Amino acid sequence: MVASLHLIRQLPDSDGQEQRELIGMARATSDHAFNATIWDVLVDPRYQGQGLGKALVEQMIRALLRRDIGNITLFADAQVVDFYRNLGFETDPEGIKGMFWYPRF
Repeated sequence: MVASLHLIRQLPDSDGQEQRELIGMARATSDHAFNATIWDVLVDPRYQGQGLGKALVEQMIRALLRRDIGNITLFADAQVVDFYRNLGFETDPEGIKGMFWYPRF
């Protein structure tokens, strides 16, 4: 599963033609039954700090939940743990790089 963000610009003097530029994406794999892992969340550095990474992760979580996938994991380097924690992921108690998202019902 892939979620992507594109910047769409109207080209000047182009009679309505648009230019699409990929500025962010997230990728997850799933067993299509219970579990999914988010592997990549990327945002072009020129567009970071605007909530786009958060939007990608939230979009990915919603898409997985619509498929009844409730066990969502990811692996996070130390510098991004707080980013994912603010999105509802919890660190692995064993200290591994894994983080887990649990539904808050």
